[in-house]
Amino acid sequence: MTQRETCPRFATPFLFALLAAVGCAETGEIGLDTPDLVEASVIYPDDSGTTTPDTPPPDGLAAVAPEATEPPLPGELPPPVEGGPLSPGQHARQTIVVWPGQSIQSAIDQASDGARILILAGVYHETANATNGLTINKSGISLIGLNTPTKRVVLENAGSQRNGIIVAPSERNDCMSCHESMAPPFELKPGIHGGATSGEPALYDVEIRGITIRNFVNNGLFTERVDGFRIVDVHSDNNKNYGIFPTRSRNGLIALSKATGANDSGIWVETSENIRVMHNLVEDNTNGIETSNSDDIDLAYNVARNNSVGLSVLLLPGIFDVRAGARRINVRDNYVYDNNRPSAARPGSILAAVPPGSGILYVGVDESEISGNHVFGNNLSGISIADYCAVVSGHPRLDCQTDPSITVPYLQDQDARDNHVAGNTVTDNGTDPGTPAENPFSFAASDLTLLTVPDAHGNCYEDNTFGTFFSLIGLTAPPGCD
Repeated sequence: MTQRETCPRFATPFLFALLAAVGCAETGEIGLDTPDLVEASVIYPDDSGTTTPDTPPPDGLAAVAPEATEPPLPGELPPPVEGGPLSPGQHARQTIVVWPGQSIQSAIDQASDGARILILAGVYHETANATNGLTINKSGISLIGLNTPTKRVVLENAGSQRNGIIVAPSERNDCMSCHESMAPPFELKPGIHGGATSGEPALYDVEIRGITIRNFVNNGLFTERVDGFRIVDVHSDNNKNYGIFPTRSRNGLIALSKATGANDSGIWVETSENIRVMHNLVEDNTNGIETSNSDDIDLAYNVARNNSVGLSVLLLPGIFDVRAGARRINVRDNYVYDNNRPSAARPGSILAAVPPGSGILYVGVDESEISGNHVFGNNLSGISIADYCAVVSGHPRLDCQTDPSITVPYLQDQDARDNHVAGNTVTDNGTDPGTPAENPFSFAASDLTLLTVPDAHGNCYEDNTFGTFFSLIGLTAPPGCD
């Protein structure tokens, strides 16, 4: 049986066409509950845009009034963490409705913690801030697009704004324009001195749902120090650095979303923990989905195609002081194919040193599971596990012997250990890596690649369907699991 004849039970209406394209006839449904979005306090704008509790609903908006029956939004997935006390925003809410031509940011500004903001379909240009389209620095906010079958809520760059939606504590929001670029290493402009921000959560229980974010210079959706977030049905379109980018956050969900057109990563989970990235489509990015220096991440049921690299799971030295280690990052039941797009990564970045053509790439990561994935048509490699120092050896800037960002603690943790590769279908990869001049890793082209030294470091393989295997230490077959 080949990967094109096997289909996992994870299809949704959003992914049905994708599965059909790769030969899947068997589909299922995500078990989602349907929430009741009718609230006791609904605030409507009047003709001038002013909102008061006494304003009656505008004509044609009876469907969201408390006494009416509105078409349900997509249901909510289970929260990332069960039990425990209610976080802010789980108590009584108000609801604000935003019409096209009105300001979403104005609704956010007047909302109290825990408010739900419903946005009617249309294209929005927010001009209050020259750097960010929308800024959220309150807990419990739900920003929900009321899309129709033919029209979505679209947040579009109003000029030269850097970021689409920022969810972060106010001290970070206030200095987004202090940086030369909102891409790592986040260099500050001359004359601006910044200190490290706390790693503890500052915001809680934030939801972004049903919004397309388009054409921002740096990032589409950025979160920092958020505990408990849900990013559902968000489309990042042509946001040039990162599409969906949670950092220093935890207990989150990114689901049923799409990211395309990023010169770095479509979805990047950085220095975070306990995040689920599920049922998403990433295509036409340099890196489809990336996680780095994070623990307890689940990447499942995604489709990554036509990127330079499908899924990257990394331990990076430049942010090792922010969060050390990368463990238990499980990649399962994904379709990862035809990731051969020429790289558009920022020159000098680590990603620019990674040649295109990789399906699933693990570098310096420990104690993780790679299982049930279908990986095919990637010109260089299907599934690769590597020590960081092994793959940057000889690089003029990144070599571990000369890079000043490499510390002794990082050197002690840079090898990839105790990863379990099981039950994957990995075929037709490594068939067109290019010449050594074009691709310094062309010698390692294969379905399964193990780039560890001086031994396998406890990485093991079982029950995979594959054609070719390469090992830097001369193994002729993947090491088995006890």
